[in-house]
Amino acid sequence: MNTDATTLKNNDDLFLEIRTAHRLLAAYYQRLLPTIDDIANAVDVNFYRWESSEFTHPVGKSSNPCMDWGWNFLPANCTRYIFHNAVNNNQVRVGELMIEFHVISDSGILLKDIPNGTRNEPDALNLPKSVTEATSTLKIHLLTPYKNNDIDWYKGIHQECPDPIITEEPNAKKEDDINFYTSGFEVPLSDLMADNAVEKISARIETYKSHLLATVKEHNIKNIANTVSEA
Repeated sequence: MNTDATTLKNNDDLFLEIRTAHRLLAAYYQRLLPTIDDIANAVDVNFYRWESSEFTHPVGKSSNPCMDWGWNFLPANCTRYIFHNAVNNNQVRVGELMIEFHVISDSGILLKDIPNGTRNEPDALNLPKSVTEATSTLKIHLLTPYKNNDIDWYKGIHQECPDPIITEEPNAKKEDDINFYTSGFEVPLSDLMADNAVEKISARIETYKSHLLATVKEHNIKNIANTVSEA
């Protein structure tokens, strides 16, 4: 086979892989997103907003996409899906809850682990962590207030609060800067693809949720008792 023929075959093989990859990704999102929504419904929270956690969304129609990072055309590779049961997006009330599903499809593209990753576009074929070394993880973060506040849930809470500490068992952490308690756990992303994903993951969320709300109740009872004793 001559050089030109070899090049053509290699190009054909490459685009066969690209077509396959796009279809597999579409099938993945068609399974992933409804499952997250079903879990959210099972634990009584409503969609609030979503965002890419590593890159940005593609540029608008009037901007030149050729000047944008290629990674930005894959906005769902690592994403945060935020739900809550708040009555008002600008009011935080004790008893309300925010749950974030942080989908990390590929831990090898986390910008914090790539030298100068936030300044220079990472080379997709030369990342520090190989595909086989990387993992695919779902992190579930829960946040609930111990004090009422008239503040925006996204800018005032989500953007100000560090990611909750991931633990195997419920372990609420107090965040005094935002008057919240937080908690979190993680599962392999493959667990989200299992047939019993909704039941299994929602049950674990309920366990962490109950612990958080009980912690807040205990916190406020102690505060009331302290106030009475000081009076």
